[in-house]
Amino acid sequence: MSALFPLVGYRIARHGIRPVEEIAATARRITSTNLRERIGSEGYPSELAALAGTFNEMLERLEESFERISRFTADIAHDLRTPVNNIRGEAEVALARARTVDEYRDVLESSLEEAVRLSELIGDLLFLARAESPVTDLHCEDVNLGELLTTVREYYEASAADVGIALVVSDGAEQLNAELDRSLILRAVSNLVSNAIAHTPPGGTVTLAATKEDAALRIEVSDTGVGIPAEALPRVFDRFFRVDPSRSKTSGGTGLGLAIVESILTLHGGSAEITSQLGRGTHVTLLVPALATR
Repeated sequence: MSALFPLVGYRIARHGIRPVEEIAATARRITSTNLRERIGSEGYPSELAALAGTFNEMLERLEESFERISRFTADIAHDLRTPVNNIRGEAEVALARARTVDEYRDVLESSLEEAVRLSELIGDLLFLARAESPVTDLHCEDVNLGELLTTVREYYEASAADVGIALVVSDGAEQLNAELDRSLILRAVSNLVSNAIAHTPPGGTVTLAATKEDAALRIEVSDTGVGIPAEALPRVFDRFFRVDPSRSKTSGGTGLGLAIVESILTLHGGSAEITSQLGRGTHVTLLVPALATR
């Protein structure tokens, strides 16, 4: 009878360790190109079922991250290829036969426009890469929000006036100060104003405002423009996403402006929110945590 005890113990041990072996086998099958594996935890003890569930959640996050990186890489390749191909095509056409000085000048001007666009795209991509680095440092200083919004308005006032758009800073911002990275917040607000002007018809208004609410700072940019479809709103902060790709290409947009805005707010521990109605305009709010305000 006693001889049965080791055999029974062995079978119990094997039964108990089987879920661990299954988890290990699943882990061995996982590679960067095979992230769809999941552990079926039915029949597992509660402790191992919890472990399997956590493992599956990790795999889902990894799969989502790899898919996002893959899409991002494809988008980069496409957006870098377009201006490079344009420059190459224009140069090949120009060199195909002798041309006048004015014709060569036109080609050079067009190539310069594409080169500027390419340079801006590379700059935006480098900024996003730096912003996601865990060692990125903010250079915070005491910033008066009224002065910052006025600086943005003065920079864009002439271009807004040229297309018949009023650029307004609401009262009250001059009373607010916060510890912020001035250059980054200035870039975020500038991106929003540039977008607003580009998508607001003549006779419209772009309004900049800053308020302190519930011990948090709100920087707001609103316009009376064409608005954004409801189905597009969840994706507007995605890299390279364009509500109207053809229009964005024409205006020189890279589809990175709002992604940069969100990255800047994330660095400050804050967030960006957007609401919009077709034909009525768009409202973007930048929220900065209470500890940065005073």
